[in-house]
Amino acid sequence: MKIKDFLDLVLNILKDWRVIVTLVAMLFVMWAANFILTYKKKPRKKKKGKAAQPAPAKPAEEKKEEAKDESVEK
Repeated sequence: MKIKDFLDLVLNILKDWRVIVTLVAMLFVMWAANFILTYKKKPRKKKKGKAAQPAPAKPAEEKKEEAKDESVEK
């Protein structure tokens, strides 16, 4: 067998669709296996608890109006 015939045979084998599909499938399997083996979960971030903040004080005028409204309702 001559070199030219051998190269033609190799080229025909590499052009075959079954070889190409098998190569792509094997690359995908290797990528997935590598991903699974090297996967690490990210540590959870600690949530900063919000301190209970007192409600802002109402202005004096609103308090007076509320007191008047309550006395009218009674």
